[in-house]
Order: sequence, then C-alpha cells, then structure tokens
Amino acid sequence: MWIPERTNQFKKQFKNLTPQLQNKVQDAIEALCISEKPTALGIYKKHMEVYAYEIGSNYRIIYDVKITENIIVFIRVGDHKNAYGKD
Repeated sequence: MWIPERTNQFKKQFKNLTPQLQNKVQDAIEALCISEKPTALGIYKKHMEVYAYEIGSNYRIIYDVKITENIIVFIRVGDHKNAYGKD
C-alpha cells in the first residue's frame, strides 16, 4: 500500500470542490494507494513530469510517485485549468 501525501495546493483546491467531487477524489486516492502500480492508472504528462488521473471528462488529479519511498504525492486537483496550473 502506498502512503498518500497532499501538497498545500492540493488541500486548498480539494476544499473548493463540491461534496460529490470530493467523494470521487477520495475514491480515486484510495484506488491509487492500493494499486500495485499507481503509475499505470494515470496518464504521464511529460512536460510536467507527473501523472494525471482522470475523474470524468473534466476533472484531474495531478500526482507524482516516489517509488523508493512508497509515497504518492498529490499535487493538484480540479478542472483542467486548475489541475494544470493555468489559474
């Protein structure tokens, strides 16, 4: 099992989501943490050197995986604009 770590930016963006989206994000975090290979569940974004996990067609979780430390760092969450930092 992977250890989740949330950045301050992630925490701030998470608070701004609707309760329904917060539940979906929590489910996604759990799925990533119990996965044997969380990198396989996301799409690698070469220009940012992170992974994007899609929640529906509009929302993303941006995360990085520290394999040697067994940690998943959740960096950003939100719609496309907010998740990719164009806000």
